[in-house]
Amino acid sequence: MNGHGTNLRHGGPPAAAVLLVVGMIVGVAGAARAGEQAPRRPPEPFPVFVHAIDTEDAELEGMLGKAVSEVGKRIARRRHWFRTVDSAEEARVTLRVTNYRTASQMIPKLDKLIQRGQVVMVERSEIIELHYVDAVARIGNRAEALSGLDERETGTSLRNASDNLAEQLERFCRDHYGALTASSS
Repeated sequence: MNGHGTNLRHGGPPAAAVLLVVGMIVGVAGAARAGEQAPRRPPEPFPVFVHAIDTEDAELEGMLGKAVSEVGKRIARRRHWFRTVDSAEEARVTLRVTNYRTASQMIPKLDKLIQRGQVVMVERSEIIELHYVDAVARIGNRAEALSGLDERETGTSLRNASDNLAEQLERFCRDHYGALTASSS
């Protein structure tokens, strides 16, 4: 080899560079064939069926009913990616809501106060409300557990947790776009 990175016997580029270029071409072609790269928007929205698990607990059933309703609304707002349908047979994506729960968490806070011209640190606690909507998303034989969460000092809600779950569902569909489009053909 000379100092310019070419092979003197054959006059071509170094073998490593050729392998790198060939590898890049094969990688791009393989990714295109697999269809794994999700577009910004699919050609048409994918049908999604949102339902709850079966339970004999009346209180849980009521909470799941509220969650399914709100999650369905939040998914429908992502109209470029999804449209909700009334049965699993019509859907390419199913989302089974498994739990809706709320919790409270106490968080310590430090506040700066000015007293008599001096900065004083005051320790206090604040209660944070948490809302979770747990679900399992499925495309064909691929499934993933998702959990929508809303965590705020004030104004937490099922709506915000459901919106977070809808965002996670879109991410799941983007990650498995090849399987999602393969199941449609």
